[in-house]
Amino acid sequence: MADFQAGETVICSVTITNSVTGALTNPGTSMTITITDPARVTKVVDTQAMVNDSVGKYHYDYTSSVNAPAGVYVVNYVATDGGRVSKQRDQFSIVAN
Repeated sequence: MADFQAGETVICSVTITNSVTGALTNPGTSMTITITDPARVTKVVDTQAMVNDSVGKYHYDYTSSVNAPAGVYVVNYVATDGGRVSKQRDQFSIVAN
């Protein structure tokens, strides 16, 4: 897990592959991200579209406020392809200045 100072930009990235062939692929419907604060109460990013860098590669730049609470933030990636939904979880921490 990576540590960041409040106010820094966290680059959240995910790679999507076909579960059968292993080839990079884009979900047909959407690729979104949600980031929840350390108290697990507030979504600081709520179901936002991610940037598609190339086939199967996505990122989202999250810049916390300088007053962001320290602790572990949970990142949820959701790839939707028609009726199929795939999820992946990640985390990062903001440390006290």
